[in-house]
Amino acid sequence: MDEHLVAEVEQQHQLLATWIGSSAQVAVLDALRAAHTADFSMVTVDGHVLGRQAVLDGLAGAANSQPGLRILISDVTVAAELADAVLVGFLETHVQHGHTSSRRVTALLQAEQQAPHGLRWRHVHETPIPQ
Repeated sequence: MDEHLVAEVEQQHQLLATWIGSSAQVAVLDALRAAHTADFSMVTVDGHVLGRQAVLDGLAGAANSQPGLRILISDVTVAAELADAVLVGFLETHVQHGHTSSRRVTALLQAEQQAPHGLRWRHVHETPIPQ
């Protein structure tokens, strides 16, 4: 498994947890914005399809909305390696005040040399795991 790939997945979720779970500086949101391609899309756990702007607008309004949130990443696997992208799967677990919820995530990461770890997020599909 490519160390840069795992590091990218973990870093983005650490940034996400920091933004949503604490009084973070705007630089954290800026880093999240920079990590996504212009044509980024996401299928949420509720089945809604969101474009980049809707996701980023939602994040902008979610600062410290879940104090103490931690996001744990495990089981990172490569489903497919393409010429300029990689399709990964992983388990994402949210922990907050003793409550845990998990989801399986599939993400398409686009190769881009200027990006941290050489990758930008192009698509994410989340599937909740029933409790």
